[in-house]
Amino acid sequence: MNRNLETFFKPRSIAVVGASRDSRKIGHAALKNILISDYECDIYPINPKESEILGLKCYKKLTYVPGSIDLVLISVPAAIVPPILKDCVQKNVKNVIIISSGFSEAGNHELENELRRIIEKSNMCVLGPNVMGYKNASDGLDASFVFGVPRKGNLALISQSGALGIGMIYLANNEFVGVSKIIGVGNKIDINDDDLIDYFAQDPETKVIGLYIESVKDGRAFMNSIKACNKPVLVVKAGRSKSGARATASHTGSMAGSDKIYGAAIRQAGGIRCRDIIELFDRARALAGQPPAQGNRIGIITNGGGLGILLTDACEENGLVIPKLSSKTYKKIDEILPDIIKPNNPVDLIGDAGFFRYEATTRVLLEDPDIDGVIVASVHGGYARPREFTGAILKMVREQKLHEEFNKPILATWVGGKEFEDLVWDLKSAGVPIYPSSWRTARSMMALYLEGERIKREKNQKL
Repeated sequence: MNRNLETFFKPRSIAVVGASRDSRKIGHAALKNILISDYECDIYPINPKESEILGLKCYKKLTYVPGSIDLVLISVPAAIVPPILKDCVQKNVKNVIIISSGFSEAGNHELENELRRIIEKSNMCVLGPNVMGYKNASDGLDASFVFGVPRKGNLALISQSGALGIGMIYLANNEFVGVSKIIGVGNKIDINDDDLIDYFAQDPETKVIGLYIESVKDGRAFMNSIKACNKPVLVVKAGRSKSGARATASHTGSMAGSDKIYGAAIRQAGGIRCRDIIELFDRARALAGQPPAQGNRIGIITNGGGLGILLTDACEENGLVIPKLSSKTYKKIDEILPDIIKPNNPVDLIGDAGFFRYEATTRVLLEDPDIDGVIVASVHGGYARPREFTGAILKMVREQKLHEEFNKPILATWVGGKEFEDLVWDLKSAGVPIYPSSWRTARSMMALYLEGERIKREKNQKL
């Protein structure tokens, strides 16, 4: 079902039911987050015991608020959520976030079913229960109770786990991955993963969609949303093992389902499955920062033969190919390398490689029609300065955006100590995907290949 969530993410008025003067209460934190947001809207605290909270007039009941309300955040004990939800129906509220927990995840299925019955008689869009809310970094609105401000960017994150969603905010910031929006979905009694995928597919601020899921309510709708989405969709599906599947039931009150069926369905729909959250961010950085690969033929450049071998193994294990160099490319690279070594793929620049060898060899591989993507690696072997490795990549990424024939992904990887760390931040902050292991680099390049294949299939279907 294609639902209009525009006023959900961009409300003109917000009410917080359960707002409190007590800074230890979730309702206080939610109200304060909205207040300090860089976002203009009308804000209404609701609490029958207060007349003013955080400088705002407080209303004793939601129905006493004058005018219309686009979004209501509910943070009250589970038992009194149903009457609050009925007030929302009476007030013709458009959207509701139920932060409150104590429903199916705690074994209280009947109380959750009561919420469903109330929603069915309305036109409201309801998120939750048992959620953190959302953070709309694109527009500066924090409609959640948790602390943390994500860096603005183009990755939309959907998490069935609120705590993990919070951790994803800090991980994204640490990895220089910008977020458009991050949202917890909790028990998913109304707004579902497929609704959010449909919305983010049309959101101009979102380029990549990432999900952490434990189960889906409507498998067909979920897969159809991924299939219809014209953007890469990364999925971390938890509960792969028997014990993990059992744990999901106590977390959000849901059944995990067959992992093999999930994996096959996600793949068939065009989604890209990730093993964990780190891999999701690795791949999101690559997909947001680099063009998709038009094939699986990868060129590797390194100043350490051992690292080149590890990258080759990792690429081959992930369905990528490391082809032999064409005679034309061989000759070009032979002119760049010292006489003591001959070109190969991986191209070993040897330990004293500086800016020129890295930059010139990367350019040759980008020009080669038999290469679909390039991995540039550096080992801090004590001979060359890592700064020259970084400078060469930054230059080639700039030229990549200027020259059509260079429209191939460039990923970087490194092995070294603290001298490398500042350079890694330089690359990450410039949007260049760089990873500290051969496996993570290969998995990210694989995602770029899978995205290229998805785009090809989409184009063929339209012909």
